[in-house]
Amino acid sequence: MKLTLCSCLIPLCLTCISVFGQNNPSKTDTSTVDTTEVLKEIIVYGQKREIASITKTSTPLIDLPIAVQLVDKRLIEQQQIIDARDAIKNVSGITVTGTYGDGYAMFNGRGFGLNFNSNYRWNGILMQTTGRLYGDNVERLEVLKGPASIQYGDVAPGAVLNFVSKKPLDYEYRRFEVKVGEYGMVRPTLDLSGALTKDKKLLYRLNTTYESSRHFIDEIRGKNFLLAPTITWKVTPDLDWTVELVARNDDRTFAPGLVSPDGTFEGLKKLRRGLFLGEPDNKHQVNDQSVYSTLNYKINKNLTVRNVTFYSRSQEREESVFFPDRRADAKDSLNRTTEFFQTFTYIKGTTLDLVGKFSTFGVQHDFVVGGDYTERDYTIFYNDPVILKPINIYNPVYGQDVLPKIIGFEGDPDKPSQFINRQGIYAQDQLKFWNNRIQVMLGLRYNRTSRGTNYTHNAPAPDTYKDDVKKPLSPRLALLVKPWKNLSLYGSYTQSYEQNGWDEITNIMLSATNAKQIEFGAKTNLLHEKLGIGLSVFQIDKKDIVGYVFGLDQPPAWDHLYYHTFYKWAMYQGGHHRSRGIELDVNGKITNQLSVNLATSYIDAIVVEDPAFQKGNQLEGNARTTLNIWGNYTLNKGLLKGMDFGYGFFYKGKFYATTDNSPLDEVKAYWSMDASVGYSYKSFFTRLNLSNFTDNKGYLARSGLYEPLWGRRTILSVGVKF
Repeated sequence: MKLTLCSCLIPLCLTCISVFGQNNPSKTDTSTVDTTEVLKEIIVYGQKREIASITKTSTPLIDLPIAVQLVDKRLIEQQQIIDARDAIKNVSGITVTGTYGDGYAMFNGRGFGLNFNSNYRWNGILMQTTGRLYGDNVERLEVLKGPASIQYGDVAPGAVLNFVSKKPLDYEYRRFEVKVGEYGMVRPTLDLSGALTKDKKLLYRLNTTYESSRHFIDEIRGKNFLLAPTITWKVTPDLDWTVELVARNDDRTFAPGLVSPDGTFEGLKKLRRGLFLGEPDNKHQVNDQSVYSTLNYKINKNLTVRNVTFYSRSQEREESVFFPDRRADAKDSLNRTTEFFQTFTYIKGTTLDLVGKFSTFGVQHDFVVGGDYTERDYTIFYNDPVILKPINIYNPVYGQDVLPKIIGFEGDPDKPSQFINRQGIYAQDQLKFWNNRIQVMLGLRYNRTSRGTNYTHNAPAPDTYKDDVKKPLSPRLALLVKPWKNLSLYGSYTQSYEQNGWDEITNIMLSATNAKQIEFGAKTNLLHEKLGIGLSVFQIDKKDIVGYVFGLDQPPAWDHLYYHTFYKWAMYQGGHHRSRGIELDVNGKITNQLSVNLATSYIDAIVVEDPAFQKGNQLEGNARTTLNIWGNYTLNKGLLKGMDFGYGFFYKGKFYATTDNSPLDEVKAYWSMDASVGYSYKSFFTRLNLSNFTDNKGYLARSGLYEPLWGRRTILSVGVKF
């Protein structure tokens, strides 16, 4: 049997949304308003919400010929979201395929895995992805679906996830909350903001979080800490400068997942859901620090210059257990090996944008012209693998081996380091004709991406080595028509590429993976513009894929670049994969008391041509059908005023754990139901959430590894605003 993991696992310059909201009304960001009182809420719903992050111009969603969805702070609070894996359930076309040791998640967008080197953004800037992505300094999560190379250069084509941080407010804001839950979870958070000077030219915000918890899986424990101070200085009425620091530390037991006793999905029924097959002393540890500087200068009412400069450092330590056979033997013994490594990663860069509006002969232009530079350097220390004593899959005994210690230190002059340098200049113009009824978006980006290895005197480069340099042009072309004020119809064409670079194992230069997308969609606002609906139909073609096939007892007969005799996997490049689908997102208010969020999709992601797999096979991890619904009802009068009730239904259709599509690897469909009840009175608030209250069993799966999802779980929060 062969098992696979495509390397598509290996951004949305979303920095200044002026009005936000998802399935509840939102208020404008008051951080830039000089007033002694909190402004009255300005209610904005559905597709009327403005977003300046995709085009970098302040554009309502209904006028964007792009599929974009938001998960805002109200939905985060209603569902008590503490992990990006839970947030993404509210967006169509995006699913979680697995985690790496429960430390960070792997996402699938429109049938393709997202790339950890490029598809995750923090306020539109490349972010560290070595740990859990969500923190309590996150205001909202934004998702751009489809290719986004015009914004960021080399990215995987499925989607870009952008985390927008909380910004300083110019009024006093104090919020303290404690979440407690099953398995000993304790999570206190503090959110402070206000002015440091009487003239309110100097503002601050401080977010801090501590979490400690066990897990429903045996032996797993985790702790994490976040500290995120931010300062905004209004230098002049037209110039402001924001400096943001983020420090995170995450320390948890490495969770290697499960393998089926007989290698089939049905075989998992023989195992306890909480079975742990790793070693309790193995850790996944992440420590990172980042600093971001954002300058905004308003030249006049129509022109703005924006600069973002950033630096980020991360240290990741992985002590993992690997299952080379992906199944137990006839005596229920499971072979295990170590896979220990340590990574030091540094990211720095800068962007400069000129954003503006002008008119020519009655045609309105919303444009952005800019450039960016990003440098990512990382050094990886690998330990030689150690074969561990087999473990009984039903009655595991831990600690039979003396585990090795990771050897490696930051700044080792004899250790080669890898780098990815990205440079780009871009221009985009959205032309609006005939009272904005016809709009044309034209964009072009010139990329220069260099990827390679910095070798050292004691570790020289191979004779045939050279840096991989690519200089593609990435276009965007879109047409949007508005037959009525609250209805837009659009079509678009975009491209993307992923740079694969020089492969250290095979010593060959890998070709870039390229993708193209055609998309058609419609957006509308109903019920007096309170309910937004977005519908999109798309096709993505991706070629020259780099893939890995696991669980091979011998080198495969098909064309491959390398076969690893110890870990039993083979690597290849080539082929053509295609994704076709339809997505529907509905969010807003049906009545003044009832808000809804619906996200559903049907995505057919298949092999068109591939060295290792048959034509027509479904891609690993892709669930053709998803359906997610969340509703929240608020009581706004009577004795129970201040109370609200929430209910959610989340469904993920069947999928394959490998692109081989063996019937024995088919993971059954899974659904769960969540409920919540909240109450607020003056400055006090509390909320109780019960997730998967029917206690259904579900699994994530990739390359023959399975990860059980949480069963029934309760979280209670109590807090105060003062």
